[in-house]
Amino acid sequence: MIDNTIRNELVLEVVIAARQEMSLKEFQRQCRTQPLENGKSFQDRMRTLEELERDRTIEQDDGYFRLSAKEVPESIIMDLKSGSKVAWDILECIDPTKRLTSKIDLELLHKIGLEGEFAVIETLKKRLSPSDIDKIKHVSLFDDSAGFDIHSPSLRNSESTVLLEVKTSPRPGPDFSFFISRNEARVAQRNENWFLLAVISTSYGYQVLGTLAFYQFSDYLPFNQDKRGQWESARISIPRDIFKKELP
Repeated sequence: MIDNTIRNELVLEVVIAARQEMSLKEFQRQCRTQPLENGKSFQDRMRTLEELERDRTIEQDDGYFRLSAKEVPESIIMDLKSGSKVAWDILECIDPTKRLTSKIDLELLHKIGLEGEFAVIETLKKRLSPSDIDKIKHVSLFDDSAGFDIHSPSLRNSESTVLLEVKTSPRPGPDFSFFISRNEARVAQRNENWFLLAVISTSYGYQVLGTLAFYQFSDYLPFNQDKRGQWESARISIPRDIFKKELP
């Protein structure tokens, strides 16, 4: 059986060729010139092409093939969730208009958002003293308008509390991308103990990237040029290396 990473690498080869509208003969010639690797033979590449034709990710027309994906192949959904760079490269290749990507972003964020919050709570429970664990409140479970997800004693000083807005992303790369609502930004601006907490979804589970106070990312937010039009939700990308590794 071909390793899933290797299979995705073969899928990426095929969809790149389809995006270039390469002829079948040209693709076969290209495959024969590739170095021989385990799981990456000429036959493996041809089988991958046939699979992508069957699930209608690509189609052939008069000896040439091209992209025809109407949906993201189920085979790469889990790899997108786990942050596989190859899987995200496949999605970018088959979806140049970003129509499918926007849909997948929302579906994945819905699935992993709550899981990321639970992962943060488990981390807090391991770091707090037993007497403080019961003070953790998973606010988003009963109030999605609070502007934060978790109310918890601070790890720095358990006499203080922090408001944690957890953002979970499966996207690889140097930037951390997430959606933030105007309400969340408003609550962050008004509360010095509010923190953005970034979590990364990987094949090994959920990993805390770090935290930012509002003033550390406020410059990335959009601004209203006219009171007649106001933003309600925005997607922003922040360099991963500016996140503070310690939890507040």
